[in-house]
Amino acid sequence: MSAPAPRRRFRMNVRGWVFLVLVLAVGAAALAKGNNLLFFAFASLAGLFTISLILTWLGGRGIEVGRLAPDDARAAEPFAVTLRIRNARRLLPAFALRFEDTIAHEGAAARIQPPPVLLPSARAGERVRGSYSAVVLDRGPARLGPVRMTVEFPPGFATAEVTLPVEDEVLVLPRRGTLLRRAVVSMLSRVEACDLASVPRVAGDDEFAGVREYRPGDSPRRIHWKMSARVPGRLLVREFEPSRARRAVVLLDTCVPNPHDARRRLRLERAVSFCAALVEELLAEGYSAGFRAFGPEYVSMAIEPRRGALRDLEAALALLRSTRNRPLHELLAMQDPAAGEVYFVLRLGDEEPPPWAGAERAVALGPAEMRAAMRFEGDGE
Repeated sequence: MSAPAPRRRFRMNVRGWVFLVLVLAVGAAALAKGNNLLFFAFASLAGLFTISLILTWLGGRGIEVGRLAPDDARAAEPFAVTLRIRNARRLLPAFALRFEDTIAHEGAAARIQPPPVLLPSARAGERVRGSYSAVVLDRGPARLGPVRMTVEFPPGFATAEVTLPVEDEVLVLPRRGTLLRRAVVSMLSRVEACDLASVPRVAGDDEFAGVREYRPGDSPRRIHWKMSARVPGRLLVREFEPSRARRAVVLLDTCVPNPHDARRRLRLERAVSFCAALVEELLAEGYSAGFRAFGPEYVSMAIEPRRGALRDLEAALALLRSTRNRPLHELLAMQDPAAGEVYFVLRLGDEEPPPWAGAERAVALGPAEMRAAMRFEGDGE
């Protein structure tokens, strides 16, 4: 299937029409008076007008444009995009080119459009690059393109516009939030207070717990000879305990019954960023984490402390959509609490979550608590 052809448009500007009237008036005066000086002025003005129109019309032809864009970006943070421009004509240079890229989000134009890229000139066959910085405020897939190229050869009597079907997609990750340390300590202390039975991370893997005196039946291999040498007359042995892993599951409320409820949608966006920041802290504390939500289909992820795990979660959060008829109590009812799991329930409403099977091992956080516990980068708070 061939690529769509560029759409072209050529129009005369107001100054072009005014200048044309002036040229015709001078020409009429030259014919009426038979004055050579007026004929010379008419020819000069008509020549300037014609050359400007021709070069403007030709300026939008034979120009090829490509784009270098990142695979993903962060909401509310600038990212760089480069336009690769080539004058494919063999002889004619290009002048006074203006390139305007467009950004769309969820089928509508983004709230902030990128600045134009200006190219004063490009020789025949020359390849040049122009860059701009773009910002997308909302998470999710953002579409770049098409590119609109505008040519106005001086003095700008006419404008040639060419719409180039150059499109790319950038996945906009949730806005980056940072949890306050005191809030993290408070949440983890609430987790430790839960009746948590740890789950072995790796079978047969033991961790050093300390030393104690030798007792009959202890393996001689566990004797700590260096420590025993410091305590004459006593043998000390290493004591081990099974390596334990803690698992925390984040349950995210995504129910927005009224799509026009701006307040609740804002709460959802903050909760999404809070979820990513919370999982990052949990991984740093040695937890293995899980994430579950309706988006609008049921989403369940296991997040282990490995390289790239947080990026996978952020990509899933970027694609997460609100649901109108899957409330929090339905999400909680689907959980089958396992031994060793604790839960963080991120709710959008002000009401407490309903009773459910894992309530005794759950920490519920509402909009006010999340707002107080997290700061967005660049907010200066």
